[in-house]
Amino acid sequence: MESDSFGKLKPMGFVSFIAVAIGLMLSSESLTLLGNSVGLAGPSFFIFLTVAALLHMITALSFGELLSSFPGPDGEARLMRMTLGPVFAIVFPIGGRVLFTICAATGILATAGYVFNETFLYWFPNLGFSFGLLGILVLINLVGPKFSEIAQIIFVSLVLVGLLFLSLVGLSGLERGPVTSVNANPTFLSITQTALLAPVLFLGYDLAGMTIAIKKLRSVDIAKAMVGGIFLVALIYYLWGVVSIGYVSLDKLADTTIPYTITAKAIMGQKGRILMGIVILSSTCAAVNALLMGVPKMIASMSVQGLLPSVLGAARDRAPIPLILLTIGTGAMMTLGMAGEPVLEVYIRAGMWLWLLNYGLIHLCVFSIGRSIPDKAKLIQIRSYRFFPIIAFAVLIVILLGLVWTDNEPILLIKTIFFIITGLSLYGLLWVRFNS
Repeated sequence: MESDSFGKLKPMGFVSFIAVAIGLMLSSESLTLLGNSVGLAGPSFFIFLTVAALLHMITALSFGELLSSFPGPDGEARLMRMTLGPVFAIVFPIGGRVLFTICAATGILATAGYVFNETFLYWFPNLGFSFGLLGILVLINLVGPKFSEIAQIIFVSLVLVGLLFLSLVGLSGLERGPVTSVNANPTFLSITQTALLAPVLFLGYDLAGMTIAIKKLRSVDIAKAMVGGIFLVALIYYLWGVVSIGYVSLDKLADTTIPYTITAKAIMGQKGRILMGIVILSSTCAAVNALLMGVPKMIASMSVQGLLPSVLGAARDRAPIPLILLTIGTGAMMTLGMAGEPVLEVYIRAGMWLWLLNYGLIHLCVFSIGRSIPDKAKLIQIRSYRFFPIIAFAVLIVILLGLVWTDNEPILLIKTIFFIITGLSLYGLLWVRFNS
């Protein structure tokens, strides 16, 4: 349980915590999804965005509640092991975050290579830039947590400043007046899919909780950082979405794979295109660095809890072995030319699905332990709030079922999810049997 002796996050630590929490939300994939969704649903998408942000704020509070009872980067593993058992504690954290890290990093880095090639040096090989950027980010994390935290603050700051500047210029109409958007005439299915995908835009804030080097930190500070990060990104999404609608037709936003570049160019011409190039490269660094800061430490913490081989838990503050393994996986995917392949998108969606399911299970665990914790010892001391986690769990289950129903390739998605859950469950059962 949390005590008064727990240390407060220093201002710099609080900023770095937020930077890790929102890193993945600022990726090029997120900006593409935002632009396409705004194009499909128009202004009504902001309603979906608001609901998604509120849902994730409740989830962030559940993580804060979790860390108040199970402090430290291994808190999630300890809670899930206690409430759901060791197999669940292995399957869903690994299934969602590790699969997503390898596949999403492949796609995000490939996009960065394309943007660098198209915007800055057309003769530079895309793949070479992607590998070089991956290598730099791995080195940053191998140097140590302090260095990666400072780098993350710089990356995120560049993205936020760039998007905010472009948004303000767009809103003021300094260089070009807004165009009239064309109605995209979306179908009911596309609107439903857009609404269900809105929660995906806020994935990743829990990575910050895995980067805590010191166990005794106040969970209230952690919850504030997560909720504040979600609010900040939601505000940026609102601004950028409004500007996108004002400068680019809805049909064009819905169909393009680079809505951010088209909008930036419509706002400031070639200067906007270059500025957006800097934003995308910075967002790539922010997203991949956040994944490399959080997921290896999650793996190392699970190893310390006896859920994974002990070798993975060596030097837990840096988690070099999990970091190198994730790097090899990402590098192999890029070498095999998986970036841009339709199957990679299915793998990414499967990872997102399992990650959202993991959020739902956290709500279930927090609700379970909440009955045995006195109200005065809880992070949120409002009696009626005790039901919020179970409500959020139910909402997430509906969203997950809807995501499968509206997916473009539901059979392949189901097969991928089934294969991952089955494979990890088999490993978990064997691991528990022979290591108990």
